[in-house]
Amino acid sequence: MKSVCFIYPPSYHYRAPFHERLRQILAENGVNYVVYYSDLGAKNRFKNDTVDIEWGKKVPLTRIKGGEYQHVLRESTKHDLVIVQQENKLLANYLFNAASMLSLKKVAFFGHGRNFQSRRPDSLGERLKRFLALRVDWWFAYTDETRIHVENLGFPANRITVFNNSVDTSELRAQIATATPSRLLAIQKDLGLYGKHVGVFVGGIYPDKRMAFLAAAADHIRSRIPDFEMIVVGGGSDLSVIESLAENRPWIHVTGPRFGQDKVDLMLLGQVFMMPGLIGLAILDAGAAGLAIATTDFPWHSPEIAYLEPGVSGLKVADWENPEAYAAEVAALLLDRPALDRMRAAARSMAERYSIEAMAQNFASGVLKALAS
Repeated sequence: MKSVCFIYPPSYHYRAPFHERLRQILAENGVNYVVYYSDLGAKNRFKNDTVDIEWGKKVPLTRIKGGEYQHVLRESTKHDLVIVQQENKLLANYLFNAASMLSLKKVAFFGHGRNFQSRRPDSLGERLKRFLALRVDWWFAYTDETRIHVENLGFPANRITVFNNSVDTSELRAQIATATPSRLLAIQKDLGLYGKHVGVFVGGIYPDKRMAFLAAAADHIRSRIPDFEMIVVGGGSDLSVIESLAENRPWIHVTGPRFGQDKVDLMLLGQVFMMPGLIGLAILDAGAAGLAIATTDFPWHSPEIAYLEPGVSGLKVADWENPEAYAAEVAALLLDRPALDRMRAAARSMAERYSIEAMAQNFASGVLKALAS
């Protein structure tokens, strides 16, 4: 029986369904699949975003200045294919790169191909990523954005698998199904939300999310649509920024972090998902909730921006530095009910195409091709 391992220190909660499904598909094809991960320590444990994998293997992790060394070399010799996350700080990766170059071990990268948020594409770290990107046997690319980048570096197209990174939206859809009009009406009253045109922001709140831009755009929308209101859900370093901006804007409702059914209910109160800064997997959450997606041509989006079809499932405003230009397009959409309904339906269909099940199937197909190559 062939054997494959995935090596990455954190065992994130949101990745667990993917690993479970991938393991099942590979087992059906006679391939053993093992995940190696490590304990991230008390400082990270409080985030409650990691989980133990019953059939996985926890290995020691040593932190040194500028990097992390995961003790997996001996374990990796048991496997025919080693899959590692493309990150410069993961020191064992350099040994796997060398093993691949010397044809001692078949190694694959899993990742973005580059740092999509880097303002310095020619930094030492990015140059190192470009160099090492060509020193593996196979590539598992998050989206077509990654595939194009890796191909442009010179990596063979026939050794790249696009798996279309996703989250498990099945639970989200179940929560949407249980939401009732009476419950949503009660939440509206609690918030003091009375407008019929509502924008929603849900996600991490930090500089690249551009809270000042969002508030300025909301002002312009409200000048065009008097009953426009905003709901901002999430936490992060810039939470205080949007809270301060909302003090003189009682129609901007800042809830802080919300999870599960609470988060879903708040999303269902809106029609447009407004994230003019960095957007990534939130595209799928928004689409699953039936929200038209409104972003801008921000230069540092995550690779999942590839899922958005501008003009079909959402807006991607070209003038990304101009809140008035963004507001004009969002306001026009909110006032055009037929167009808004079409876009919301397209966003919902888009979210259904990118699922954990499809992601695992794509990934498994790539694993089987890599093993056979």
